[in-house]
Amino acid sequence: MNKNFGLSYTEKEIMELLWQSGEPLSFREILDYANDTWKKNWKKQTLNTYLLNMQKAGLIGSERGKVYQVYFPLLTREEHIHNWTRKMVKETFGGSVYSLVAAFTGGERLSEEEAEKLRKLI
Repeated sequence: MNKNFGLSYTEKEIMELLWQSGEPLSFREILDYANDTWKKNWKKQTLNTYLLNMQKAGLIGSERGKVYQVYFPLLTREEHIHNWTRKMVKETFGGSVYSLVAAFTGGERLSEEEAEKLRKLI
């Protein structure tokens, strides 16, 4: 399964940074973090391309801060994972949770404990 929840590795890095920050970050703060911590050696245009694509995808928003443009996530990490999971089930399993569970179990029977947990969830 995609550990990046539908994001490229770099998009996930940027999202994790924004989620963990808890406050909007300026372009410079993101660029400095990417180059200093992630050792990316990015030019401004590289980060700008990522940020623009992520805005078009509805992942992040931006607004003019006091001095600089700032960026922030439009969804929490949990909301993003939930949306990605729903999309994956729809596209891969025709929206059928039954087909998802059948694929997940590989045709094996669930233990009574697992079956009971699923019943409670449903």
